[in-house]
Amino acid sequence: MIHIECNFCGLRRTSQEHCLHRKMTETTTKVPKILSSATDESPPLPVLPDELIQEILLRVPVKFLLQFRCVSKSWKTLISNPQFVKEHLDGTSSDLTHQRLLSPMVTDPFKMTSCCVESLFQDPSTPAESTCFMMSDEFSILGTCHGLLCLFNIRLRSIQLWNPAIRIASKSFLTRLSNPREYVTHRGFGYDHVNHKYKLFLTLNDQKTVTKVYTFGANSNSKSWKVIQNFPCCPTKSQGHFVTGTGTLNWFAKAKNDERSVIVSFDLVTESYGEVLLPAGESDIVCIPELVILRNCLCVSFFDSKNWVLWQMKEYGVQDSWTKLMTVPHFVQGVCTWDKLTMSPHYEHDPLRWFHSIIPLCISEDGVILIKTAFSKLVLYDPNVGRWDFPVIRGHHWHNIQTYHESLVSPLG
Repeated sequence: MIHIECNFCGLRRTSQEHCLHRKMTETTTKVPKILSSATDESPPLPVLPDELIQEILLRVPVKFLLQFRCVSKSWKTLISNPQFVKEHLDGTSSDLTHQRLLSPMVTDPFKMTSCCVESLFQDPSTPAESTCFMMSDEFSILGTCHGLLCLFNIRLRSIQLWNPAIRIASKSFLTRLSNPREYVTHRGFGYDHVNHKYKLFLTLNDQKTVTKVYTFGANSNSKSWKVIQNFPCCPTKSQGHFVTGTGTLNWFAKAKNDERSVIVSFDLVTESYGEVLLPAGESDIVCIPELVILRNCLCVSFFDSKNWVLWQMKEYGVQDSWTKLMTVPHFVQGVCTWDKLTMSPHYEHDPLRWFHSIIPLCISEDGVILIKTAFSKLVLYDPNVGRWDFPVIRGHHWHNIQTYHESLVSPLG
């Protein structure tokens, strides 16, 4: 059988196959080059304006922005720009996509784990995945602000700032807490928006009480500690809560002259104390109060004689702006609402077993709330339908849970 090599493709075929292939090739080559010319001469793909690209990137989670810096020099410059960092922080601060939970590991003090809040809301029946951080030492968390965590090194008794989203930490500095009997009774970490400085508030106690403020900055040193006036009243919790845009730290407290419940504030700009009033008519009937920040607003939750209630201050410092977000009755059809949330063999016969810590962590746009109950149990409550869900985070038992907002803010200043 004779094989002939094709001049077009170089393959060898029988004479019959070669003739058929040649006719097909010649026919194809005579077809006008409509497709090829269209491809060659088609206009380039449309290019998005820089302004639109920036608007899109301002909504992107931090982990993707870190990858997008490799796309081009212009993108790297944009994402690293301090103004972009600020606008990204402001635009995503109340978005659950950018909210995370953080907890030191019980079994390994040199590790911390983090979990995306949004995953708990989306599918509470499926255990959520967590991210593990290997720490250089054992740390406790003094406060969070703008995605930065203020950490206290327990062994070295030093302090540093850390952004877990971009995995950058500042240099540590000693607190001068050399006396082992000296301990922190109250703390808070926030941002002075007038002088553009982060500040740490600490109340220390040994034989006497001393309150200090530390100002972070490029030139910060031991002289950055400033002794200030002690609390005018007694806060009931150690952790102060920073309200974005106000420059204030806030604690729940009892007034010195009477038994009224109040919120004592510390202004990081003027470094002075103030008082925030509770909702009208509520200051005398609160039980197990908790102060939290939800949707960038100051919120307070507590038990009254019939319900667990959650209030939100829409406009900071204005008593009339308190708005009741939800009410959960103690009993529904004779069954204690909180039994299934805080139940433990320890408290099975305690008549006040439902009056244990109920701390709101996050709230969605449609009002579904994530709560931390006794023993760090997580609960989702949907007040629209009265449904309870019990999300689980894969990995380990969580305790001392903190919430923080992922950001591009650098702890290096």
